[in-house]
Amino acid sequence: MKKSCFVIFLLFFLLSCTQNGDNTGSGNSIAPRVKRQVMEIAIDYARDKFKESKKTVAKDGIITIGDNQISYVIDHLNYVIDPARILVGLIDDDSNKDAIVSIASYKGQYLVLTEHLILIKTDGKFMLNRVIESDMKIMGIKERVITAEISTHSPDSPLYNCASCKEIVNYQFRGGDLIRME
Repeated sequence: MKKSCFVIFLLFFLLSCTQNGDNTGSGNSIAPRVKRQVMEIAIDYARDKFKESKKTVAKDGIITIGDNQISYVIDHLNYVIDPARILVGLIDDDSNKDAIVSIASYKGQYLVLTEHLILIKTDGKFMLNRVIESDMKIMGIKERVITAEISTHSPDSPLYNCASCKEIVNYQFRGGDLIRME
């Protein structure tokens, strides 16, 4: 009786261990190695904006890069890199999966700009190809089409952030440029 209970317990334990593997083949998960490479490029990009930079990591993995020089008069610019905003998929014409990571810049607590880093995988490494400064929200990458949500009004309009004033737009990456698809 004790042996059969032990065998059943061991069987359940082994089955539960096999279910927690890395699902890199699924649509939403990203391999840890890819995530690490993309984050390193994004961090280096943000650090290059400052003479002396300071990196802080929150419990949820969000990284903030800011100026290490102290100023009591002005709010410094901070770059916020969220690993959850990394998207991986086919962007250019080859068969390597590429990546897009969005970096938000804040002055104090106010969003100043969002930069989208397009990283193309060449020779097994991600390379920064283009930076797009835009307030669009990239929703996904599928079959070489980048889907984004953009506002139909300018940032100085009172209707800028209304939920019904947004549209979904598709882009393709051709010859190093992001081209809007009609």
